Amino acid sequence: MLCRVLFYVFTLYQAELTHPLNIVAVLAKEKHTSLKLLEDTLKDDGQLHGWSGRVKVIKLNDSNPITALDTVCSEMNDGTVLLIDMADPLTGQLLRSFARSNGLPYVTLLDRAKLVEKDFNPDLHLEIEPPGCVMMGVVRDITIHENLTAIAVLYDSSFDLDKVPKRFFTGLPAQHLFQLIASNTPNATKTQLYQLADNKIRNFFIVANKENVKRILETASNTELVGEKYHWFVLTKDLSITCHGCMQHGKGTVTLITGRYNNALMENKYIPFIRGLSKYISTFTADGSNIDEAFVFDLMNLIGSQLVSQKGEESVKLNQSECYHVAGPNPAVYNQSREFIHSFKNISIDGVFGPMLFKNNILKQRLTLSIKRLTFSQQAQSMETVGNWTEDHGLGLLDSSLLKPPGKNKYKIVVVPTYPPFIIHKGNNSFDGYCIDLLHEIQNILKFDYELYTSPDGLVGNMDDKGHWNGIVKELMEKRADIAIGPISVMAERENVIDFTVPYYDLVGLTILLKKPEFDYELFKFLIVLDENVWLCIIASYFLFSGLLYAFDKLSPYSYQNNREKYQNVSPEPRIFTIKEGIWFCMMSLTPQGGGEAPRALSGRLIAATWWLFGFIVIATYTANLAAFLTVSRLDEPIKSLDDLSSQHTVKYAPHNGSAAMVYFQRMAEIEQKFYSIWKNMSLDDTLDPIERAKLAVWDYPVSNKYTKLWETMKLSGFPNSLDEALTSVKNGTFAYIGDAAENQYQTMKSMENCDLWQVGEEFSRKPFALAVQNGSPLRNDLSTAILQLLNQRTLEKLKKKWWDKNKVKCPKLENESEGISLNNIGGVFILIAGGAALALVCLGFELYFFKYKPTQASKNYGVAKSYSKAKLSQTENGSRKPIDINNDKTFSAVDTVETPIVERSNGSSYIRPSRGVTFSLGENM
Repeated sequence: MLCRVLFYVFTLYQAELTHPLNIVAVLAKEKHTSLKLLEDTLKDDGQLHGWSGRVKVIKLNDSNPITALDTVCSEMNDGTVLLIDMADPLTGQLLRSFARSNGLPYVTLLDRAKLVEKDFNPDLHLEIEPPGCVMMGVVRDITIHENLTAIAVLYDSSFDLDKVPKRFFTGLPAQHLFQLIASNTPNATKTQLYQLADNKIRNFFIVANKENVKRILETASNTELVGEKYHWFVLTKDLSITCHGCMQHGKGTVTLITGRYNNALMENKYIPFIRGLSKYISTFTADGSNIDEAFVFDLMNLIGSQLVSQKGEESVKLNQSECYHVAGPNPAVYNQSREFIHSFKNISIDGVFGPMLFKNNILKQRLTLSIKRLTFSQQAQSMETVGNWTEDHGLGLLDSSLLKPPGKNKYKIVVVPTYPPFIIHKGNNSFDGYCIDLLHEIQNILKFDYELYTSPDGLVGNMDDKGHWNGIVKELMEKRADIAIGPISVMAERENVIDFTVPYYDLVGLTILLKKPEFDYELFKFLIVLDENVWLCIIASYFLFSGLLYAFDKLSPYSYQNNREKYQNVSPEPRIFTIKEGIWFCMMSLTPQGGGEAPRALSGRLIAATWWLFGFIVIATYTANLAAFLTVSRLDEPIKSLDDLSSQHTVKYAPHNGSAAMVYFQRMAEIEQKFYSIWKNMSLDDTLDPIERAKLAVWDYPVSNKYTKLWETMKLSGFPNSLDEALTSVKNGTFAYIGDAAENQYQTMKSMENCDLWQVGEEFSRKPFALAVQNGSPLRNDLSTAILQLLNQRTLEKLKKKWWDKNKVKCPKLENESEGISLNNIGGVFILIAGGAALALVCLGFELYFFKYKPTQASKNYGVAKSYSKAKLSQTENGSRKPIDINNDKTFSAVDTVETPIVERSNGSSYIRPSRGVTFSLGENM
């Protein structure tokens, strides 16, 4: 593993160095295989192609630390500037202590679990994390992502897991077994796999080189441990694996995880370097690369460049006798070592399989692992890339799962159980709604299958005070779902743990859902001001006094009709109170117009005065009661805003338990409390000088407690656990539900048949709705592209019309009585006018009818009058009676045919009383 790098670095910088820089590398016994190339490239005397410096590689054949230390001391006669430690734990601990005592910098290419606290010397120690330790993180992430409950990790010496396996899987919620791959015999491997299968393990991770991987897969195929029931994952440091015979006896898929290299460095530096080595394969290609070898190539290139840049002249020179009698480090050597180690603190260079950088006091390589799916069918083999993995961002998959069979992608989608009209649960895991229609449209574009399931707690997801999440956000965070659909508000705190697509719905705020107020609209409201019995008494009194006026006028000897001569020249002309005139008089007396001429007799006047007093009291009482009645009906104002809701105490109110609206009010109340605490501390601060206190005196209570009161009232009211529970309370008229405007609008639309719900208040805390995916998921871009396409095609607008506007019923508008009396309450007056006008038209018709046939009747009456006048009337001369011939006497003429009734006087004489429209011309004889 070190061989290529040592040769490359020291030959590369040979011309720049004026003195030998000797490096001692100590490797454990199991690392010997990595030195084959080094041994091929080194000459017999240990020189590297004539360069004066030496790379002294010490191969440990036993685990005796004293022997190892003696060997190291024997190699330090010529001076050493760096110790590379890859030894076993006991030997390494002694060598590192020896290096610290001499001020010699040391590099550890070991997992940090093998180090002790003293080893982490910031001036002398450079900790380098081996690539194998970094790569094991992908095993943990896959186990969590796929929700695997039991796994088996089969490893070989290339990953060295027998020393520190627990560090990678601490806290992993899955049973895990670690086993070293059995010997090269097929029977041993078969027995090992059967034992694992008997323990009901179906998920296997092969962490090994390509030879062992091929052998394990061939054995699994022969033992029928392949197919959809078993899942195989391969993690190897080799760049490629060719395994055409791995699945000769069955079909299956294998997830292959290998490194992804920097193409420029691979082609321009690493491959030419490997091909240039003597005694090595001159046809070397990138497919033959190994992450460990390339890592050491990058590492030694980095170390060599740092040694040249430091240009140090000091080195540690010891003979065998001085190894155990070290007085302490030479200050010059120590300072040079410290400068060398500190030179790595801010370094970052590109490596073959990723950049080399110093992070968290560790020099490591930021590997990018490529995840591919190998599909085997008999001897056929195909490969497709399904994602990648990095230590910083974890898994980034193109598919929702690594376990699904090849073909159309299938995703697990979590939804909120009920959130109409976005999500409507129809039972039996069947759903409908705006979001389901949207999902179908996206499915047609992206061509995938999906499986729906509901959020276990029925919530969208909020974070508690401890930073724990619930709802569908938790499902995405724990990678149980690939996509979340529903009315998911885009919030900053949610964006920290999951990703959102572009919004699919406009900004939606919170509004208030109430039962619509029930106002008693009466067209004849002016009639219900008085009780029915009162109206009956008034009507009875009206007709009673009308009759009394007629009776008193008829019976009184002082009335006009019984004493006409007395009132013959009186103006205005007195009236005769018949039944008709009595009714008219009582009616007009109740109006501002007045009743007209009163009776002439004292008794009649008393009756009229009594009626006037009664009418005045009734009208005054009616007017006052009507005004009060209308005023009271306008005092009960409906709730129209959040402030109205806060200022009343009749209607309880709260949002859905665990909803975003609930979190909003809770946090607004907490913010008010924080500001109140700040203000209180400022006000009660005794350290303020009088000037500062005077400046704060005008700031009595600058913080609003609006949301604090709202939150306290909500807690007393109780939070509904479901939408149905909230709607039931709202329809009872004693509860107001605070929720998303889109949801409230839909509930209002659903209730339009009864028109018993209405949405009030302006929207507040507005946020867009979007689909959610796992953090870093590649689905985000695909879903966003599909949503934008649907937006451009106006499909989203059509879906809105379908779920919010289709078959919409118009509810009557709620009148605002505070602005004036509505027509619903005063319209009866206009009906009364219309009725009176209609009655007048009927009367006019009758009058016209009688007037048309009146002349015929008048002619008959005139004939009777003519006969009567010839017989009765006479003109007397000298006391004798003489008849008057009104037809032949020219001194008397009638201008028309009229009715001329004969009236007899009380003294026996007669006279003609002409009708209206008749003109008499009397001659001198008359």
